Amino acid sequence: MADYTINISDAEGFGLSTLESLSCGTPIIVNMTGGLQEQITDGRNFFGFPIEPCSKTVIGSLQVPYIYEDRISQRDFEKALTKALKNPVKKYKQMSSQGRRHVLKSYNFDTFEKSWVELMDTIIEKHGSWDTRNGYQRWHLMEVA
Repeated sequence: MADYTINISDAEGFGLSTLESLSCGTPIIVNMTGGLQEQITDGRNFFGFPIEPCSKTVIGSLQVPYIYEDRISQRDFEKALTKALKNPVKKYKQMSSQGRRHVLKSYNFDTFEKSWVELMDTIIEKHGSWDTRNGYQRWHLMEVA
């Protein structure tokens, strides 16, 4: 049992724990980075309390070409917690039910399956299948000694 799930990660790709919480009707308190931005709102309503980063950077390496590192301030975190603690029961229940509906609508398997099939069909139409790829040049490495 939890009143809120908090994820203030500075480099969150998606955030499965917050998605699971929303699907159970638990509002979230999150850093507005990565996929957390998409989970907490449907564009009109918020299903918890977003925290805008005070510092945004993009970093990368050979293993990870780039990732955003968005950090929040302690002050903004404390403000979000205070708002959450003072959130009226009626507003909390509204956030809870709207968050659950958002997850069921946006992250259901039927939608995922349809978009995945459409993506694969588009790639094959544009670039060909494995055997009929367009713009592909095969390379052969030969030992020189």
